[in-house]
Amino acid sequence: MRKRLNMKSFYTILLLTTSTLLFAQNDSLTIVTDSIQVVPTQNIEDAGYTNPQTYTLGDMDISGENRFTKTQILRFTGLRIGEELEIPGTKINNALKKLWRTNLFSDVDVYVAKIEGNKIFLRLNLVGLPELVELDINGVKKSKREDFIKEHKLDPGIKITNNLKNQVRNSIKNHFLEKGYPDTKVDFIESEVPDDKTKSNLKINVNRGERVKIKRIEFEGNKELRDGQLKRKAMKDTKQKSINFFRSSKFIPHKYNDDLKKVIDEYKSIGFRDAKIVSDTVIRTDNKNIEIKIQVEEGRPYYLGNITFTGNSVFTTEQLERVFSYQKGDRYDAVGIQKRVSGSEKDDDLNTLYMDRGYLFSRLLPVEKSVKNDTIDLEIQISEGEPATYNKVTFSGNDVTHDHVIARELRTKPGDLFSKTEIKRTLFELAGLGYFEPTQINPDIQPNPENNTVDLNWELAHKSSSQIELQGGYGAGTFLGTLGLTFGNFSVANMFKGESWKPVPMGDGQSLSLRAQAGRGYQNYSFSFTEPWIGGRRPTALSTSIYYSRYNYRDINGEEARLGIIGATVGLSQLLTWPDDWFRLSHSFSFQKYNFDNYALTIGEYNYENGSSNNFNYTIGLTRNSMGPDPVFPTSGSEMSVALTVTPPYSILNNKDYSTMEDVEKFEWLEYYKIKGKAYWYKELAGKLVLKMGGEFGYLGTYNNKIGTIPFERFYLGGTGLMGNRFDGREIVPLRGYEDATQSGGTREDITPTGGGSIYDKFTLELRYPITMGQQAKIFALGFAEAGNTWSDTKDFKPFELRRSAGVGVRIFMSAFGMLGFDFGYGFDNAIRNSEPSGWQTHFIIGQQF
Repeated sequence: MRKRLNMKSFYTILLLTTSTLLFAQNDSLTIVTDSIQVVPTQNIEDAGYTNPQTYTLGDMDISGENRFTKTQILRFTGLRIGEELEIPGTKINNALKKLWRTNLFSDVDVYVAKIEGNKIFLRLNLVGLPELVELDINGVKKSKREDFIKEHKLDPGIKITNNLKNQVRNSIKNHFLEKGYPDTKVDFIESEVPDDKTKSNLKINVNRGERVKIKRIEFEGNKELRDGQLKRKAMKDTKQKSINFFRSSKFIPHKYNDDLKKVIDEYKSIGFRDAKIVSDTVIRTDNKNIEIKIQVEEGRPYYLGNITFTGNSVFTTEQLERVFSYQKGDRYDAVGIQKRVSGSEKDDDLNTLYMDRGYLFSRLLPVEKSVKNDTIDLEIQISEGEPATYNKVTFSGNDVTHDHVIARELRTKPGDLFSKTEIKRTLFELAGLGYFEPTQINPDIQPNPENNTVDLNWELAHKSSSQIELQGGYGAGTFLGTLGLTFGNFSVANMFKGESWKPVPMGDGQSLSLRAQAGRGYQNYSFSFTEPWIGGRRPTALSTSIYYSRYNYRDINGEEARLGIIGATVGLSQLLTWPDDWFRLSHSFSFQKYNFDNYALTIGEYNYENGSSNNFNYTIGLTRNSMGPDPVFPTSGSEMSVALTVTPPYSILNNKDYSTMEDVEKFEWLEYYKIKGKAYWYKELAGKLVLKMGGEFGYLGTYNNKIGTIPFERFYLGGTGLMGNRFDGREIVPLRGYEDATQSGGTREDITPTGGGSIYDKFTLELRYPITMGQQAKIFALGFAEAGNTWSDTKDFKPFELRRSAGVGVRIFMSAFGMLGFDFGYGFDNAIRNSEPSGWQTHFIIGQQF
């Protein structure tokens, strides 16, 4: 119905749409009402925004959206019937904001239904947002589509809001922008579900457009640094097109802006303190290419004048000067100076020097004291403060490993002085245990400056250290594999506690392994146990193992030949404090008994087929292992070892004439010494690319020339190395690109001499790049170049006359199965009994790392 109202100075309607309160004050106004009684207000003369009126909320009607009761809507708004409201005022405004924040409505209108005296009656008209029923995303790969759905929770039932659409649009555009597609378009098509206006289907159409690459980068105004230097050293994430197909030339705006800052830093690092970028222009030459022009103003070079230290009492000026390393007359390297004061990636800066002594709250500030012509006097102002100690040291996220196992690895104990280096070392130690995900170990440091203490919580994420071991390799037409169970965090103490079997007793850091290995005619069974900490304040590991091996084959006459080996080993390994505490000293005693029956083929030149040999030996080894922080994919540090194995010199002690003995008697008790050494380094190069390089060496010697080199314990080169110490105790050294070492073969010109070698060396260079380092699986790609060789005697030893190979591979580490992978290697030199190059070889790796 229509009513024409002619009233003076009263409100005819109060309209609030999208959180804006509107008043209409007229002498004559035509309004349309829907059975709403409009009553003139009483005694209101000059109401308006500058003169709000106070009313009591009489009631509120709800129209439009009917899925919520009035009580629920009032709860959303925070309003209460009977409370006082200012019209206009903040309570109504805030109530509408709260309704919008629920993300339940697409439109919110507030009307005045009527006013009676000082009571006001309102009506809320709500239009509900549609619920998502089906979602269709086109133009995006399936895996990324799932990521978008998970990121924005695009599950059935979610409200389709404009804010949600904007978030999805921005996320998709940013994803393609990172891949070099700056023109990505994202369109949303929303369609109602038949017979239900509260629900909608949503289609998202993505058109990524053309990939835009950088055709050319030009610098202007640069004289001190050439274009190539700036592109190579500073523009690391912004590259122009080149013949290098592996180098990306995508244009990513935020990385480009970062590289512009690096251009200035590059100038500052060579003394051009005033260098600046005058202008940079990005020109779109066509829909696929851009050109970049960067105008620089170099300024002039500056040099260091006097360097002084103030405020230092803990360290002498001479000590600080040695760490700082810059001297008077050097170019003024502003970037390098800041790193040497605080921020060095190698932790060899002044700030780390102080923090390692406990001075967490020290402050070091390089200040330019004076600038005279091209010379800058530098003062490093030091505020040392008081040394800080650890107050509370806790750990969280651990639900399997017993507390004492973690606590004994901590180098950050309550009461100790704070040390940045010891925190980093503890991180390495915890990662090395293998019980926690290395990438999720986080030292949460909470400084307390008021009492010079630090609370430290080690945040841990448990990972399984038990494995169903499936280890194997394929080569020389044979598959050799291992099936076993390894429990890396076992607990002997809980073996008789039924509630601890989940599925086996865990938590004490012990290692228990049961293995069965098999190949063509070969079987091996072994049991081993390691206790990593036998008493004392420093870790001393006790290890034991027993095993039995059997090898059968048919000789050239068709008769069966057998070799059986039974052995046992016990050893101790202790962490040292000198030369540093990365070193370990190990001792072990080992015994093997070889029983052979018609076994002559692999013995080589020696003339016996039946009998037995005994091998009792002692090994002393020194290792240094600082690689980490993730032992699966180390990015820094090194692993080095040297070991000496000796047997008693029986021929010297028993005074027998070995020149007249039969071979079977001569080798009844084996006598020899063996020296082995290796060294590998890990270094993170550009980005995430990691270099592994190093080599290894082995020598098998004899005490008595009349006995000669024993036929056991020899070195065989080639393949995956997964068959190490099988058969007659031989050691098989991996060399990709060649077939797995066989039981005999060839001449001295082949990769392994007949009967094995008594000396070998090998060198490796490997580039690794992580594909994913997730908790469930770690995957990295690699490229390698290797070279090695074996010789039967020292007189034949030519250390650089090597068998060479190169290739690529992939490694996949899963905690339940260990390391998996494969390599494609090309051998450049001749293999056993072949004058042609070895060529391409495929190696499948299960449970083995190179």
